[in-house]
Amino acid sequence: MRTSFVLLAAIAAPAFAADEDRFLQIVPAKTLPAIESVSIYPSAGIKPGKERPKPGAVLKFDKAAATVKTRIGDEAVHVFIKPRDGIEVMVAANVLVKPGQTYELKLGDLLGVVEVFQKDGFPKVDRIVLTAPDDSGPDEKGHAAVQTGSDYRVEMPAPEGFYAVWLVPANGARATRIEDRIRVLPGKIVRIGN
Repeated sequence: MRTSFVLLAAIAAPAFAADEDRFLQIVPAKTLPAIESVSIYPSAGIKPGKERPKPGAVLKFDKAAATVKTRIGDEAVHVFIKPRDGIEVMVAANVLVKPGQTYELKLGDLLGVVEVFQKDGFPKVDRIVLTAPDDSGPDEKGHAAVQTGSDYRVEMPAPEGFYAVWLVPANGARATRIEDRIRVLPGKIVRIGN
């Protein structure tokens, strides 16, 4: 089933002459789960290891149109998406659009999906967590989730790269690493326990 989107809230941008407008267009993909929102942050406010500032724009979606297009200013921006069941994940950094141009982000070219199936021996989960391969896990200080899912068979979008997969049991027991290093490729689905 093809999911499509429409813009409900747009970024406030200064008025430009028509030939000076700069646009950012987000194109969804059939292979990705439903996207709840796209957040656009000024790149100057994004610092590694620091909390992100308030976004310059948050675009909300419903199912009426195939793509989202919004006007942006002349500064570089970082773009994050938030799936309906998960956390924000960065899809593009330092996007700078030239006057009179539209910059297109095709999510299927940027994100893959991880889906975990319950198999014998897997506990009932509170959540499933994707992390960097060297992350110490959800129970440890300094842990950083890349993406989460609330249950088995929840599709978790993530940028291209290598990830560890953790199960956080519903009974409060310590998290268990079930995969040390899976590879996520854009436009592809990685199924674990299937």
